[in-house]
Amino acid sequence: MKFINFFSNSAIIFIIGFIILYGILEKKNVFEIFMQGVIEGEKLVISLFPTWLGLFVAVGMLKSSGIIDFLVEKLYFILKNIFLYKEIFPLIFLRPISGSTATAMGIEIMKNYGVDTDIGLLTSCIMGSTETTIYVIALYTSQLKNKNIKPVIIIGLIADFLCVLFSILTLKIGIM
Repeated sequence: MKFINFFSNSAIIFIIGFIILYGILEKKNVFEIFMQGVIEGEKLVISLFPTWLGLFVAVGMLKSSGIIDFLVEKLYFILKNIFLYKEIFPLIFLRPISGSTATAMGIEIMKNYGVDTDIGLLTSCIMGSTETTIYVIALYTSQLKNKNIKPVIIIGLIADFLCVLFSILTLKIGIM
């Protein structure tokens, strides 16, 4: 483990040093280029802030309103033969919207049930195979002029659903 930490830290130092040395050899003002990047990054963060704020408020409202718990109860009753564990439903609903919320849920599931249990393996597989689809699409398209995102969201959510479905199937047939 110490070797990995040493290698990681050395790699970072090496990359930064290489960039500075390359800039000097190319006779570029490295600090000025760096500062231009910082200013452009600041403009990007400021332009994305309303989208981030809206997503954070929406996730907070979903969690606080109880609609996730309501949907879990209703859908689990219908789909309990397919979906093995009721505990993964909130994870499935919130993963496309918020990666940090889904990660917190996944950690909680693994703390309660263990990482080597079926539900722990299923949680890991879902977390690794799905994407924060709505979050990513919202951030990318907030900067675009074309706001026709409906097909992209549909395709992304179908991909997430298939990832969840195949995770469950691999658990059921015993591949995991």
